[in-house]
Amino acid sequence: MNKEISQLISVKAEEIKELWHKLTDFTYPYSMEDEVVDIIEDYIPVNLKKDEYGNYFYEIGDSNTIFTSHLDTVTKEQKFVNHVIEDKFIKTDGNSILGADDKAGITVLLTMIKHDVPGLYYFFIGEEVGCIGSGLASVNTKFKEYKKMVSFDRRGESSVITHQSWVRTCSDKFANALCKQFLNQGMKY
Repeated sequence: MNKEISQLISVKAEEIKELWHKLTDFTYPYSMEDEVVDIIEDYIPVNLKKDEYGNYFYEIGDSNTIFTSHLDTVTKEQKFVNHVIEDKFIKTDGNSILGADDKAGITVLLTMIKHDVPGLYYFFIGEEVGCIGSGLASVNTKFKEYKKMVSFDRRGESSVITHQSWVRTCSDKFANALCKQFLNQGMKY
C-alpha cells in the first residue's frame, strides 16, 4: 500500500511541476494576463468568470474564505523563459526573469480548485504595476461577506504576512493556525 501512495504522490507532484513549468514558459506583463488564463482554463475543467475590473474568479461551495494570486509578471515585454536547472534550483539563462510573478500562487490555487476546496478564488490583474486589480476589487462589497483572505504571493519561502503597508492583514492567531497546517504538510513557516 505504501508503494501505491508513494507513486500517487509522485504523479501529483509531477503534475504540479508540469503546470508551474507551463505557466512560467513566458513572462506576462500587465495587459497580457488573458494568455495566462488560457493556460489555466486548459488545466481546470471550468471557465473563470471576469469581474468588472478585469480580474478573474471562480467559486466552489459555501465558504467564508477568499484565496488570491495574481496573473502578471514584473516585466514590460513578453519573453520566452529558458529554464535552467542547477542542483535543486530552477533559474533562467539570464535573458528573462523567473520570479517577480505569482505562478507558484496560481499553481497552488489551481491545485486547490482541482481538488474542490471550498472558497472564492481570485486571480488579480496588474498587481506588479501598482495593485490595479486587487486595489479596484478591494471596494467590492462582495468581499465584505468573507472572513478570511489568503494571498499566495510571497517573496521567500518561510513566512506568513500579518502586516503590510502598516496595516494588519490577519491576526497572529490565524497566522499561527495557518503555519501549523503548513507544518502538518512538512512545510516550515
